[in-house]
Amino acid sequence: MLLRFGVANHRSIRDYQEVLLSASKRIKREGLVMGVPTVREDAVPIVAIFGANASGKSNLIDAISQTRQVIVRSHRELGATQSIPREPFLLDDTGTGKPTKFDCTFTINRRGKHPGDDDPPESVYEYGFEYIDAEFRSEWLLRVVRRERQSTRTLFERETKDGQVRVSFGSRLRGENRTIANLTRPNSLFLSAAAQNNHPQLTDVYRHFLENWRVVLSEEPMDDDVVAKRLKNYEHMARLLSLVRQADIGISDVDIEDAKVDGKHLNLARDLAGVYSRHFAANDEDGSLAEKEVLELMRGRKRMRFMHEAAGGDKKALEYRTESKGTRTLISLLIPALEALSSGSLLAIDELDTSLHPRLARAFVSLFSNKRSNPHGAQLVFSTHDVSLLGSGLIHQDQIWVADKSREGVSEFTPLTDYKLRSRDDIERAYRFGRLGGVPTSDDFFVDFVEDEVPTKP
Repeated sequence: MLLRFGVANHRSIRDYQEVLLSASKRIKREGLVMGVPTVREDAVPIVAIFGANASGKSNLIDAISQTRQVIVRSHRELGATQSIPREPFLLDDTGTGKPTKFDCTFTINRRGKHPGDDDPPESVYEYGFEYIDAEFRSEWLLRVVRRERQSTRTLFERETKDGQVRVSFGSRLRGENRTIANLTRPNSLFLSAAAQNNHPQLTDVYRHFLENWRVVLSEEPMDDDVVAKRLKNYEHMARLLSLVRQADIGISDVDIEDAKVDGKHLNLARDLAGVYSRHFAANDEDGSLAEKEVLELMRGRKRMRFMHEAAGGDKKALEYRTESKGTRTLISLLIPALEALSSGSLLAIDELDTSLHPRLARAFVSLFSNKRSNPHGAQLVFSTHDVSLLGSGLIHQDQIWVADKSREGVSEFTPLTDYKLRSRDDIERAYRFGRLGGVPTSDDFFVDFVEDEVPTKP
């Protein structure tokens, strides 16, 4: 479970901001919370980010995605001299020179314990790193422990100076630590290098980000081939169909089969492979390797159709691409949601309400607030403009954060618990009327087609 996420110098987020997923002890609630005995806190299953357009909501979700990508890819995919992808704050002269920072506090439920490891099955970690284009300046991993009182143990701390990586280790970190430190490049994380070299303890932490952080950034639904491959032998197909039927969008079943590749498509694949090999593949002069790869991709394509009830009880099959955008969006979100719910993972979604009816968005969120549908403590973090969720009863004040942007273009995130609101206050109304911030400053637009020059609004 994620207990806290922090970010600085990423896109519009210049100054350090953090979002908490711990439940406020001041709020009386009946909804689902997940206990974390080590830190004597409860974690909430849902956090919603509200705010005006361009306030920074999407940048926070992107920061979660970027954290995962850097951890997974830095040692495995970056070349020795490649720059680390990042997007610093660009609206003043300080962003490019300062490091970008990501950090978080999270738990891992460990199914098995390593020999000699006396830590509890549920471990609480604090992990973070700071980096510029050329190198990771610092990196750290702590474990939060409670015996008589709460304390932390340092597992490792890393810093890079003058192109040299230096890592110090805590006594509790067992493994080939020094060997892996020597293999860690300035532009790769020690955690990533450790996982690639089968470090017994750190691989668990790496796997947590790889497998338990899911992020949906695109406003567009998944492509039909992507959805077809995800649904082929999908272990949650029965639950997916049940939810689709509950949504009352007319779908009763799904049919997936191998797509047929005709001669025209095969000739096109050969032509594309030839062009690719001539321009990009120096070791594939005749294009045979590229042609083989392209043909394998085409032959591996799936065809998916959704079954609809027609007049007289008949069923009609419609291609996925002919379904409405709302239907395709719902299916594209339900696939990762069911995976998260079944494993207790984190799911972060940008603009949850895009193309979804407010009632369907509410129904989707409710999956994470119900103990029956969320028995393993999955979490949903999402950005939205759907103010009806504020009065839905699904999310409490400590689960609502408001994004605002200053005149300098700097994003800030404020929890609703910082405002003086009573439990009986109409939160939706307060937000609509601007009492909580996070709304556009303009109520209407003005433009004049009568005069030749473009005037300012009177």
